[in-house]
Amino acid sequence: MAHDHHHHGESLRDYFVEQLLTIFVVGLFGAVAILMYNSGKLDYVLAKPFHVPVLVGGIAVLVLVAVRAISVWREAGEAQAKAHSHDHVHGLDCDHDHGHEHNHDHAHDHSAEDHGHSHDMAWVLARMMVLFFPVALFLIGVPNAGFSQDRIKKLLGNDESIGSAQLNDVANKDGTVVSFNDLNDAAFDEGKRSVFQGQSAVLEGRFRRLADKEFTLFRLRMTCCAADTVPLKVRIVAPYAVSGLNDFEWVKVKGQIQFLPVPNTTPVRYIPVIKVADNGDIVVMPDKGKSEYE
Repeated sequence: MAHDHHHHGESLRDYFVEQLLTIFVVGLFGAVAILMYNSGKLDYVLAKPFHVPVLVGGIAVLVLVAVRAISVWREAGEAQAKAHSHDHVHGLDCDHDHGHEHNHDHAHDHSAEDHGHSHDMAWVLARMMVLFFPVALFLIGVPNAGFSQDRIKKLLGNDESIGSAQLNDVANKDGTVVSFNDLNDAAFDEGKRSVFQGQSAVLEGRFRRLADKEFTLFRLRMTCCAADTVPLKVRIVAPYAVSGLNDFEWVKVKGQIQFLPVPNTTPVRYIPVIKVADNGDIVVMPDKGKSEYE
């Protein structure tokens, strides 16, 4: 009887330790999901449409953790009550002397049983450490930024200068704010090109110099996650040499939308271009609070 109690107590203790560790780690997962949403760090790893599901998932995980914690707490109370009741009855039934033979029969394999429990708990702790690893990355500040400038340069590739010979003259008019997505989609759709062609537009993005009077304005598009990020580029052509701008600065431009065919492409491919009427329509902007993703 003494051996049975010892073995059962060890198993019950291991069970509750494992449950508490699981509740703790899973609860951290839920908390990290909410914190990443609130801090804006999801912008670095996931596209906007997936941000709210991550938040909802984090809240749902915390609710489930709370429910499980209450359940384990009740289990612990019931187990303690049963153990107390059983010990009381056992004390009444076993107040006689068991003798030397009883103790000897159950002492020989205690070390083997304890070794088994120790091995099980080591596996539980190892598993918890693996599960805790993503949480540890968040605690040390990862992710803390988007792509590096070198990585973005590789994504952008090498754009050749197109000059202004093929572009129509443009009058200085008020423009309508447009998106990189719309202009890049129109480059592949004749109907959309006809809608945008000749419109005055305002566009905000990051600067990358190509020539004295020409630069690329770009932002990044993330369809699902950071691994599928692609650049959205619009060519900007100015009437005079552009000075005082550095690569990756935020710039706002105003000009006329045009589409130029890319030479030697079959079928013919077009690129969106904004021709600026005056260099004063190229304005440097503060990058605080701006996301390079669209």
